Amino acid sequence: MSWQPEFREHFPVLREKTYANIAYTSPVAPVVTRAVSGFLDDITYARSDKPQWLADADVLRARLARLIGGDGRRLAFTKNTTEGINLVAQGLRWEAGDNVVVDDQEHPTNALPWLNLRRQGVEVRVAPARDHYFDVEDLWRRVDARTRLIAVSWVQYSTGLRLDIAELGRRCRERGIWLVVDGIQAAGLLRAQVDAWHVDAFAAGAHKGLLGPLGIGLLHVSPRLLQALTPAHVGPNGVTTLNKTGPQWEIAVSDVGDARRLETGNLNFPGIAGWRAAVDLIESADPARIEPYVLDLATHLGHGLRDLGLDVVSPLAGPAASTTRVLRVTDPQAALARLAAAGIVATVVEYGFLRLSVGAYNHSGDIENILRVAATLR
Repeated sequence: MSWQPEFREHFPVLREKTYANIAYTSPVAPVVTRAVSGFLDDITYARSDKPQWLADADVLRARLARLIGGDGRRLAFTKNTTEGINLVAQGLRWEAGDNVVVDDQEHPTNALPWLNLRRQGVEVRVAPARDHYFDVEDLWRRVDARTRLIAVSWVQYSTGLRLDIAELGRRCRERGIWLVVDGIQAAGLLRAQVDAWHVDAFAAGAHKGLLGPLGIGLLHVSPRLLQALTPAHVGPNGVTTLNKTGPQWEIAVSDVGDARRLETGNLNFPGIAGWRAAVDLIESADPARIEPYVLDLATHLGHGLRDLGLDVVSPLAGPAASTTRVLRVTDPQAALARLAAAGIVATVVEYGFLRLSVGAYNHSGDIENILRVAATLR
């Protein structure tokens, strides 16, 4: 892996720790930190140039859209994944009796915005998992003539289960059902094709596999969804202005097909500066090389944990597997403390599972170190 050692060098924390927690947040590379600091230095010394900031933001839109297989004109910047999902939930027109289908494994980020629609008479149908596993068929059994939207995570935060978004998108497209995907657990690690998969909304924060700073994210929308959305919050942006020419002031939108109309006011320009540097890293490593590399690491980790006799909840390999491996252990906090004492960074998630997740900066030595310590968890 000629590219990987150089990539790893961008993350100095790995000289001290075995970091296996990208599903929680990625360590920030110093080049990202310097990009944010450089932007703030420009503000400090009055080197401000908002037209350039906006131009830089639009360049980043296009680059992020390429990473997920979309179109930069249909990508809006958000604070985080939650804001992106809420832009959809609150931007569609609902009628009493409509229903939304979700699964019972979702992070609150992709559950609360839909549950909040109950006050508008929208039914939220929950597909139950079988020992934390479900598939497209489980979701589809909840669909009927009043189903307006299905909301899922591409990769589940608590188990690492990866859903077949291409198949779900195909079915939703045929039935005229909106498909909303929380992509934060996979974006930047696995190759998304949101337009080819007929994903109507794809939301993700920057701070995990996309290697960016906290406090900034993206929402990519399909053309048909963008036409249907009426933003719940409106403010000045690249395409929305205040028309003062008539006797009554009015909102003027120059292009309803431009996702910038979903944004309000100033963007997180320091975050955009940092995210640009993070995307530089991803592009230099090449997403086509990152996906097979991280999946191979995760497969090695999963099989190694199973061979130790540990209870691995996550799919070990194949299309349902991701870069996350989750363990069912008797005392998760004690297990986490044992890992931490050995310099291994992991986390405990819902259901008391111990979660380990790998990024492109990890290597086989990290996996061997985890397995060495995991052998003491039996």
